[in-house]
Parts: sequence; structure tokens; C-alpha cells
Amino acid sequence: MIRIFPLFLFTFWIPQILAEPDEGWNKVKEKDGVIVYEKEIGDRTAFRGVTILEGNPEKLVGILHNTERWRHWIDDLDEGRELERKTSFRAIYYQVIDSPFPASNRDLVFESVVTREADSSILVLMRSVEHSEAPKTVGVRATLLYTSYKIEPLPENRMKVVFENLSDPGGRLPNFLVNWASRSYPISLFQGLRREMSESSQKKAPLPE
Repeated sequence: MIRIFPLFLFTFWIPQILAEPDEGWNKVKEKDGVIVYEKEIGDRTAFRGVTILEGNPEKLVGILHNTERWRHWIDDLDEGRELERKTSFRAIYYQVIDSPFPASNRDLVFESVVTREADSSILVLMRSVEHSEAPKTVGVRATLLYTSYKIEPLPENRMKVVFENLSDPGGRLPNFLVNWASRSYPISLFQGLRREMSESSQKKAPLPE
């Protein structure tokens, strides 16, 4: 009983850990341990996924920035690479995303910055930028208003991870693609990250003090 109790207690806490304050977010889906929320901001829809992952923040941040394995967990990725490494915690990246017919492919040029917050959680914040080494767009250059991963370490070698995204895909997209992005993408994202957390070739990244 002594060995079982901490795990039982942690499992009992999970619903409370995943619970999010209202803040205008509406719960729209729950699957595979991921709770999905969405919120209307102007004429765009922001979405949020919240889950518990096993492992440590160093490895998760390493996965987020390991361009060689992006294809293993980012849906429909055609191409991805680092354009410039500014510091250990700041870099510029390029991605090409394959869009189903009749939509044009999208690409992104974005900066990723890793910081440690006042509550000791790790925040990875990504936003679109312009860069001299970025290639000409393959179709439509989307605008990443922000993507964020807030990573909060928990007992038992686990983490609460809150993923948020607000973007402008540019051009016109069918409604079914918008609905998929806001309600299904956080689930497939975390499914992929779970797989990568168990991948031995993934390396840990340095984190800010």
C-alpha cells in the first residue's frame, strides 16, 4: 500500500490539475487525456489543449526544437528547419505544411523563445517574424500570432502542459479545416509528443535558470 498510495493520490488529483479557469475559454472536446478549449478573439479562433505528460521539461523542450524529428509528430509537415540560432533559448525556424486540396500549402517563419516564469514553470513562446534567410513562400505564408507551451513540473516525473495557438492561415480555408484545427489538432499534437517523449534519440535541451 505504501508504494501504491502516491500514484493513486496523483491520479485522484488529475481532474483538478487539468481544470482551467474560465477566462472566456469554452471546453469543446476531451479525448486521450487531453482537454480542448476554444475562444473567439475578434474574427479568429484560439485553441488550447491541456494534458499530463510523463517526463521532464528538458526533454520536452528538446523535442519542440529538434527539427530532424518534426515529421514524426507534426501533422502534414512537408519541410522544417532552423534558420538561425540566436542564443541557447532563442532561434528562428521555417516550416512548410501540406494543405489538402483545394487549399494552398502554408509556410511559417517564426521565432521560438524559452523563458522560466515566476512560478518556475517553463514557457515556450513562438511568434511569426521576418527573416533574411527565409525562402519564398510555397503558397501562402501564414501568420503565427502566437503558439505557447506552458510546462509545469509535477510529482512522479510528470508535467502539466498547456498548449495554446492563435494564427491567421492567410487566404481562405474551408470551414472543415478550421474546425479540425481548433478541436482535433491539440489531441494529435499531444499524441505525437507522448510518442516522442519515449524516443531514446531525443535529447534534453538546456533551460533558463
